[in-house]
Amino acid sequence: MNYKKSYLVLLLLLFAFFANGQQLKKVKNVAAWKISYALDFGQPQQKEAASKQNQGELAMMDLAMSLSGSSDDSPPLICYLSPEYIRVEQRGLGGSITIADKRDTVSYLLDTLAKTAMKYPAAMPNIQTAMAGDSMMVISSADFVMQLKEGSKVIAGKACKKAIFINPHSPENVITVWYAPELPRLYWQQYSYLKSVPGCALAIGTLSRGLNIGIKASLIEQMTVAESFFIPPPAYTINDEMSY
Repeated sequence: MNYKKSYLVLLLLLFAFFANGQQLKKVKNVAAWKISYALDFGQPQQKEAASKQNQGELAMMDLAMSLSGSSDDSPPLICYLSPEYIRVEQRGLGGSITIADKRDTVSYLLDTLAKTAMKYPAAMPNIQTAMAGDSMMVISSADFVMQLKEGSKVIAGKACKKAIFINPHSPENVITVWYAPELPRLYWQQYSYLKSVPGCALAIGTLSRGLNIGIKASLIEQMTVAESFFIPPPAYTINDEMSY
């Protein structure tokens, strides 16, 4: 009888041990950085009198702020990253949540209302069109060539280095990136060209109609989050149709 009781106690202990082990797996944590980005229009020059160009620039800035959903207490872009994972939360018009495992070749676009996750290639070139005279020109971020430049800048408390991206077919289109070498790389879908940057891009800008338009990190925080934060929730339906 004593043997039976001892056997039962041993079984209960083993069950409790394995159950506890399963719980530990479910709550695995990841050390990550949370980076909040704000819209950045550079440093516009002060002019004595407002001109039509000034008014046009202000209108572009107001439109960009409105479309992005940006406000003083709600940044338009928040990114969470670690050496293995990326989560990008874009707000405003066309807002979305993208998650990715850097060790994989796919990323997921989450629809929190429909509880679905659309699977996409991790690398997706950003395709744009522009008029060149009477012809339509297609500009792809995949065609951009990166050049590392001299210079340094401190952004959100991090020392940054400079890189530029130039499209040989459209040299006037230059993207300037300031990146922090000490932080993991940040890239996602249409911004997959940032994968070649040897660090985390904290500022990205390009010149448009004489106005520098871009984003710049406003706050960087270190935190610990559950690994599940970077993985499609179990209750979500995953759409396996990968397309551009």
